Amino acid sequence: MKRLLETKIPACHLSFFLLLLIKQCPAFAQEIEVNSYQPKIRGAIMMANSHVPNAFEGDKKVVVIPAWGFDVDYLFHPRISIALQGDIKLQSFEVEDDDIMLARTNPFSITIVLHYHLVRHWSIYSGPGYEFETHENFFMVKFGTEYSFEITGDFEIALNLIYEKKEDVYDAVTFGVAFNKKLWEKK
Repeated sequence: MKRLLETKIPACHLSFFLLLLIKQCPAFAQEIEVNSYQPKIRGAIMMANSHVPNAFEGDKKVVVIPAWGFDVDYLFHPRISIALQGDIKLQSFEVEDDDIMLARTNPFSITIVLHYHLVRHWSIYSGPGYEFETHENFFMVKFGTEYSFEITGDFEIALNLIYEKKEDVYDAVTFGVAFNKKLWEKK
């Protein structure tokens, strides 16, 4: 498992895999009706934990880094939405890059992602973003999936699994629980 997390997979290969998956999914995702769909905006707050394979805090290897996130989605089509996602890591850590320790103090990232909704409560998403931090900022690419459980017509609880590639410096795998609320719907 450790070897799998430490492998360096080029972002273009992951993008190709995501596009291939999206192309194959419409065959089984027939439950969403296009004609009766009303655009909506959804907001979310996420509690998460990130695993950074080569993270350290002093001499101690860090296994899990707590994080908080937010998400604002514009669902303009029953299968496609665009979202602004952000998160902040709640712990300072260092990552090793080419035998150099790079300090990361509560990095904040912001991304714009495109969601493809495979079925009503399950989506996959990907998009570019930027990680901001006091020492050095990084371009990043995010790939993720979300499965939501509808509590009421306006409220959902969702499970998220996210992979972030931060240039060629480090990667992070994040698991989070999001609380989604419908903020607006076109009538």
